[in-house]
Amino acid sequence: MRKQQRGSALAMVVGVAAVLFALTGVVYTYFQMNARATLFEMNRIRAAEAAEAGVALALHHLSSMESLPEDGKPFLLQLEGDSSGWTGLSDHTRFYVVIDPLSAMSGSGSNGAVEIRSRGLTGDVTRDIKLRAAPAYPSSYALLTDNGISDGYFIDGRVVNGPVHSNGVIHFSSYSPDSTDDPYALMISTTAGGGFSFAGGGYCDEPHPIGSSVWVQPYAMHRQGSPYWQVSAPEIDFVRMTEHFRGIVSGSLPSDAVHITAERILINGERLLYKEDENASESTMSLAGVNLIVVQNGFSPAMVKSIRRPNHPLTIIARYDLAIGGQIDGGVVGSGGPLGLVALGDIVIPVDPDESGGEDWSGLWKIETDRGFLVRACLVAPSGSLRAQTPFLPDQQSRLAVTGSLVERSMGRLSSGSGGYELGNTWDQGLGSVHPPYFPMLGRWNVYSWMMDPPEREGFEIDDDVY
Repeated sequence: MRKQQRGSALAMVVGVAAVLFALTGVVYTYFQMNARATLFEMNRIRAAEAAEAGVALALHHLSSMESLPEDGKPFLLQLEGDSSGWTGLSDHTRFYVVIDPLSAMSGSGSNGAVEIRSRGLTGDVTRDIKLRAAPAYPSSYALLTDNGISDGYFIDGRVVNGPVHSNGVIHFSSYSPDSTDDPYALMISTTAGGGFSFAGGGYCDEPHPIGSSVWVQPYAMHRQGSPYWQVSAPEIDFVRMTEHFRGIVSGSLPSDAVHITAERILINGERLLYKEDENASESTMSLAGVNLIVVQNGFSPAMVKSIRRPNHPLTIIARYDLAIGGQIDGGVVGSGGPLGLVALGDIVIPVDPDESGGEDWSGLWKIETDRGFLVRACLVAPSGSLRAQTPFLPDQQSRLAVTGSLVERSMGRLSSGSGGYELGNTWDQGLGSVHPPYFPMLGRWNVYSWMMDPPEREGFEIDDDVY
């Protein structure tokens, strides 16, 4: 009997041991699988963070550039890494980034657009990010200022159909108790150092402060925030913009540029007419193959008008002040334009001698600013202003309509009392896809799409020659 009991006990022990061994194996296998899953998930997170780091560094690199490579080919973001283009981070993670200019992309926001393809790697786990972004140019804004937009501009009846930005304070006011005829800006942004100021409401981050009669339009869109209403957008560097244009006029001109000395200039289709002074003979220059003109005229403004719109995009840079002597039709994008007019001093509206009683040049060369007129061009005064030579002339306030874009460091004085000019701004929508020749990127990149682990992965084949 005792032998049978001992045999039963031994069998029971063996059975329990087998069960425990099996359970131990199951638990071990479970924990091993869980550890592998945890490690895989941790590696996925680290790889995603590495890919995001690659995107951030690519955008930072692009913000330091004034133009993309002219060949339009994809290029690697190469920092400190091996020859294959991989850049190592801590914890054995790496990233690999390709920046691909999208020359075939069209539509708004396509101007200088790129596709950034970033791959993050941790262990044997990869995560991919594909995004598309486009830079801002001076012509990307209907109105761009450095030192704020003064009270009296965004008032009842003001309509700006394109992007507006200022590094300084933007003021709004309205006399209507409701939103009737209140100031309109399709997209508007300021910086943390600037801000929005409202008559009757003070500083506010919203497009309608409580207690104020101002409802900035389109209110429903602005309530959505970025990109329609931005209270702390990055500051745009006007010094950098100025130095870009100064570098062009003081350096060796490219093959598609010419230098002239002129006091007055007439744009006449595919020709440029100019005179060094009133008594000089008229000079004629073909604009075929010319995309940039640098004008020297001592310290006097170089006056520009147009007879016929140019046949292709053109930029004119004045070393000092540039004068608008009358109507300028630089064409719209796709129909001759855009025309860029850049002054390294001020852009001045001179007094018409018919108003002041002074003497003028004869014929087509005379100044015609005694009435309202149109300027269809991208006006840029990165270190100055658009201003009237005498703000109270013409006697009857007239409309100066700028169709294209306007960039000025400070908003200049155009009117006084009932005289001078009322400024109107209309943005050429085509400037979202084209900019005047030799306009710089401003270091501000707008991201239009972001996709993690896109289904189309062939663009990430790192063994392919991206060049």
